[in-house]
Amino acid sequence: MSRMNWNDLRYVLAVGRSKSLAGAARKLDVNERTVSRRIAQIEHQLKAQLFDRNAGKLMPTEIGELAIDSAERVECESRDLEQRISGADLRAAGVVRMTAVPILINRMLIPSIAGLIHRHPHLELELIAEPRNLSLSKREADIALRMARPTDEVRVIARRLGQIDYAVFAARSEDFEALPWINYEEGMRDLPQAHWMSEQTSSLAESPAAIAVNDTEAILAAVKAGLGKSLLPVQIGDSETGLQRLQESTCLSREIWLMVHPDLRHLARIRAVIDWLGELF
Repeated sequence: MSRMNWNDLRYVLAVGRSKSLAGAARKLDVNERTVSRRIAQIEHQLKAQLFDRNAGKLMPTEIGELAIDSAERVECESRDLEQRISGADLRAAGVVRMTAVPILINRMLIPSIAGLIHRHPHLELELIAEPRNLSLSKREADIALRMARPTDEVRVIARRLGQIDYAVFAARSEDFEALPWINYEEGMRDLPQAHWMSEQTSSLAESPAAIAVNDTEAILAAVKAGLGKSLLPVQIGDSETGLQRLQESTCLSREIWLMVHPDLRHLARIRAVIDWLGELF
């Protein structure tokens, strides 16, 4: 089997991150045909298929995962060496891809992010608001915030940042006693807050609202529209002028966990974001 070099690996890494030839071409500043040809050459060289097309995306095979993992390590080591040689290892600069559920990004991170950018003006953040858990092992993000202790990825470093408390909220102008519950759709019923509301619905013989959603951001919008009452993070619900908390005590709490790939944790740009998140939470 022939040996791959960094120029080969960067094509594999770009396709692995973007999940498409077009996205990889934009990252590498080449045309899509060049990316397709290089990947085909690499696969022929390795005598192995690196990517499968699935639902319009190029997903790495098992061999592809190994190649992407190697490419990520080479990239990190190269950047680290460049920073150390240039003396820039003390400066947080470059792109950091961070993912979290939309409610955290929209309502907690973005309102506080100006201080981070002011402190590190050469930092470039890519915020991915996504209800599903993106994979750090598959290079879908550099840093992830999760609402529970991570169990699905073993090759990452996890740190508990704090917790988010939940309480029941409704629109101020509504007769909240008569309001139905707004819960999550069936595919999200394993969430602790969804389970808690389902118990209230069954034990108090109350009816759910005519809508069910898959994200806390949508629940917030529905509650503000007066469509029902629901559990919301108190840090967010208390700051919304159009909402009222229906009881002083909180109903449940969820932990906030930070996850980072071990190959990235020592980079200045990653450390800057991790430190900021620790202060924020």
